[in-house]
This record gives sequence, structure tokens and C-alpha cells, in this order.
Amino acid sequence: MFCRKMSPLRIMLLLATMVAIIEAVSSQPLVTDNVKTANRFGNDLTFYLMEQVYAMKPKLAALEAKTKEMELDLAVQKKQIETLQSRKDFRCESGVVGIHTNPRPSWPHIQSVTFQTPFEAKPTVTYGLYLLDTGHTRNTRVTTEVTDVTKTGLQVKLSTWDDTELYGARISWMACGQ
Repeated sequence: MFCRKMSPLRIMLLLATMVAIIEAVSSQPLVTDNVKTANRFGNDLTFYLMEQVYAMKPKLAALEAKTKEMELDLAVQKKQIETLQSRKDFRCESGVVGIHTNPRPSWPHIQSVTFQTPFEAKPTVTYGLYLLDTGHTRNTRVTTEVTDVTKTGLQVKLSTWDDTELYGARISWMACGQ
């Protein structure tokens, strides 16, 4: 019952103190002619050991506090690991689509993209113009659209209007999600 209330560190310190006392006492003769000297030595040793124990009390308290702090940190880290292990993988896929030919292709250009691995839900898609090749004598008018985004793919539409001479247009896209 006594040991249940004490920390393992305190129990170890107590045992070490007991061993030190036993060794000190056993190295002295148990019976001497001068009983007062033997008792004084035993008392001196006891007082010395008690002083050492009391001097270690703040250090023990600091170690116990640090141990509790580390246990709390460990519990938080275990929870974070469990959360990471149970979450669905977040991933991204990317690519480039479009057309670039001479003579000029006909516009609009519509192209379907199929993801290498389907997402669990509709991903978020970002895209930007990657290539633009136009005639230099006319205005440049181009629209890019990503439509029909699903778990398995998307559709890209590149178009122009009026008298624009467009030889090529491509977009770079990236889909991210679970």
C-alpha cells in the first residue's frame, strides 16, 4: 500500500538510500567498545542521507512534472498519428491538354481528360493557359474553360471568336482532392 502512492522514481531513490545505509552500516563493526561513537556515526550518516534526500526533492518534483508533460505530449502525438492514419489520402493529378498545329485547327477544341485514379469526391481543379500561338496581324481572343468535373475526369474547351488566327492553345491543369 505504501508503494502505490509513490512514484517509481521515488521508490528507486528510497531503495538506493537503503542500500547505501546497509553498506555503510555493514562496513562498520556492529559492536564496539565506544557505543557513543558508533551511534553518532550512524546518526551522522542518517542525517547526511536525509539532507541528500531533501536536497533531491525539488529535482524529483521537476522530473515528475517533466514526466507528466512528456506523457501529455505523447498522448497528443498518438492522437495526431491516429487521425492521420484514419484520414483519406489527399492527392493531386496534373497534365497539359490542348492543340497546336499548322495549318490552323478549327475552333472550339474540346478534349476530355480521364484521371489516372478516380477521386473519392469531385476534386478541386485549377488551370491556366500554358501555350498560345496566334497570328501577329490580328487581335488575340481566346477563352479557356474546364467543365464537367467529376470524380473520374474533366472536360476542357478552348475557343476563339471573330477574326483571331489561333494556331495553338494549351492549358495546364491540376486536380486535387481525396
